[in-house]
Amino acid sequence: MAPNKLPQLNRGFCIEYRGKCYSARQLEQLLDALCLRLQAMGLAPGMVLASVGGQRWLNTLLLFALPRMGCVFFPVDPALPEYSRRQQLQAARADMVLADDACLEKLEADLASRFPARELEPDAVRLLLATSGTQGQPRIVELSGRNLAASVQASCKRLALEESDTWLACLPLHHIGGLSILLRCAHGGAKAVLMDRSDPPALKTALVQSQVTHLSLVPAMLHRLLETHGEFCPPATLKAVVLGGAPAPGALVEAALQLGWPLCPSYGLTEAASQVATLFPPPQRWRPGCAGFPLAHVEIKLCEDTDVISVRGPSIASHARCVDGGRWKLTDEQGWLNTRDLGRMDSEGRLYVFGRNDDVFVSGGENIHPQLLEQELAHCPGVEQVAVSAFADATWGDALAALYCGPASAGQVNDWARRNLQGVFVPKRFFKVEALPRNTMGKLLRAEVKVLAQKLVQEE
Repeated sequence: MAPNKLPQLNRGFCIEYRGKCYSARQLEQLLDALCLRLQAMGLAPGMVLASVGGQRWLNTLLLFALPRMGCVFFPVDPALPEYSRRQQLQAARADMVLADDACLEKLEADLASRFPARELEPDAVRLLLATSGTQGQPRIVELSGRNLAASVQASCKRLALEESDTWLACLPLHHIGGLSILLRCAHGGAKAVLMDRSDPPALKTALVQSQVTHLSLVPAMLHRLLETHGEFCPPATLKAVVLGGAPAPGALVEAALQLGWPLCPSYGLTEAASQVATLFPPPQRWRPGCAGFPLAHVEIKLCEDTDVISVRGPSIASHARCVDGGRWKLTDEQGWLNTRDLGRMDSEGRLYVFGRNDDVFVSGGENIHPQLLEQELAHCPGVEQVAVSAFADATWGDALAALYCGPASAGQVNDWARRNLQGVFVPKRFFKVEALPRNTMGKLLRAEVKVLAQKLVQEE
């Protein structure tokens, strides 16, 4: 198979969802029917379709269907505040927005019809994914078929994915981490078990019942799993647990390794179409920050003065879209992407990653810019000024804390946030303060805000 083109569904590929297993042939029929349904709804080649409801089966089918229509897929985080969602849709230039999965109703009735596929060219944009950009403005990364193919093929090789393997797909499908699981299984002819829920009891049950060989988790998910089922021994079928999305606490990794979990700490990013480095085979012992050797398709260099990681290779996206209708150039003239992550390489070529070099927090695997939440929390009655920071937490990585000025009580702000925000976007702590740290020009001093937040947490 050409290295720059994603394949049609491998004949061994199948997806298990809600107790039903769909073979590659059955999936092909569903995709034809869905393409015809979307075409009847007005979707045409070149258009961008955004899915905002978070329906996992719909997003799975759209991932494979839209390139056949010559269209681009943009899955949106369903927990986003409305203002942020509008910004992202504007930046992505979405032509059609699906808020539910009504287009899948009675889809089986159309299985006899074939859709004349119009596959996108390898360098055409195939997938749009949101990341946090400068000053909280959304950055919509453009991933081409060539980008995705390079990442998928290198990942399958590194993780030794075979047709007899089963990957438990429990990560969100608006992230490259979740979507790449499906693409890898389709390429390698493996089975994907698609989960609706990722709580510890559901994960434990699926691991045992589905004879899982591969699993992807963010540290917050692993922490909750060990906290809830600390004595649970992973099934003998499990070969690799890819751990990424956020820096992993050393104590968490060591505890999991001692319990027999085949952890493979990994480093990747949306702009690289997922993995950059992964520690495989699973280590018996782990050194904090170690993400293993870079995958074969990428090069890594470190800035001599700052230790900031830059990456280059065929999986690296070259552009991102922004709200004003323009495009960001993500790479320099030599094709290097500055990740703004700090790291080092050891003498044998392993990559160690130590955190981000910007204001973005990583909470539960989600990249969250403080200004995004500040804009939302400013709408809370009784909040006159607000700053969002974070403190270290074993479950969430960066646990969000909101500091505010105004007459509202911390309980009132907490209640408002829980009604108007969702998931990791709800701060874990709320503190009422006399004033926020600012310079003479009125600019928020984020480093001082973080120190103050950590102090207030310790004093609780």
